[in-house]
Amino acid sequence: MEPTITSIAYFAFAGFSVGLGVGWWLATQRKDNAGDVIDGLKREVEAAQASRRAYEQSVTSHFANTAQLLHRMQDDYRSIYSHIATGAQELCDAEVAGQMDDTKHIGGVFEVPDHLLDPAQPLDYAPKKSASEAGQLSEDFGLDKNYASQSN
Repeated sequence: MEPTITSIAYFAFAGFSVGLGVGWWLATQRKDNAGDVIDGLKREVEAAQASRRAYEQSVTSHFANTAQLLHRMQDDYRSIYSHIATGAQELCDAEVAGQMDDTKHIGGVFEVPDHLLDPAQPLDYAPKKSASEAGQLSEDFGLDKNYASQSN
């Protein structure tokens, strides 16, 4: 039995129809899965954005609270200093009271000296004592070079 053109065309058309049907079914199944994946990713992005906003609000709240506490600490420091200065004037002899007079006295309340309110930030290096001195980053810092004692 030899295949005829009609039977070959029939099998080709049947194979094409089955392939088209299977392809259509797979495409519709895959499209639904892709939609679910896209929806899931959108939910994840929205959750991440909400989490970031909550974190930013938390950081802002933390620093606002820190600033408030620092202001309160500064006010407490001034109150303590004023209390000690007033007590020194009332309870100590004239010499100690004279030392406390170096501060500014305004309306019965002692002002904290500026050098105590605004301390310098600590340095992570030792500054030079004079301009001619070698700094710590100099190649010969801390080394005594005595060329006369070296022999050939």
